[in-house]
Amino acid sequence: MQKGNRKISYIKKPFAGRSFISLGATAAALVCCIVSLWLSVNMQGNGGLNMAAWGVSSLVASGVGIGYGLISFMEKEKNYVLAKISLGISGFLALFWIFLVIIGLLG
Repeated sequence: MQKGNRKISYIKKPFAGRSFISLGATAAALVCCIVSLWLSVNMQGNGGLNMAAWGVSSLVASGVGIGYGLISFMEKEKNYVLAKISLGISGFLALFWIFLVIIGLLG
C-alpha cells in the first residue's frame, strides 16, 4: 500500500474575533429564552408583557448571534469552531421562536 500525503500542521489557528461576540449573543439569547419559558410555566401561560419581552429579546439576540457568526466566516485563516457552535444554537433558538409565534397566531 502506498502512503498518502498526510501533512499535519502543528500551528494553532486563533479563533475568529467576531465568533466571541456571536457566542456572547447566543448565550444571552439562551438565558432570555430560559427566563421566558420559566415565567410562562410559573404563571401558567399568563405571563403577559414581561414574558413577551424576554422572548423578543431572545429572538433579537439570536439574530445578532447568527449575523456575527456568519460574518466571522469571512476572516481568513482562523478557527471557526465557536462560530459553528453559536450558529447552531442561535439558529435553533430563532426557529423555535418563529414557530412559537406562528403557532400562537394560528391557534
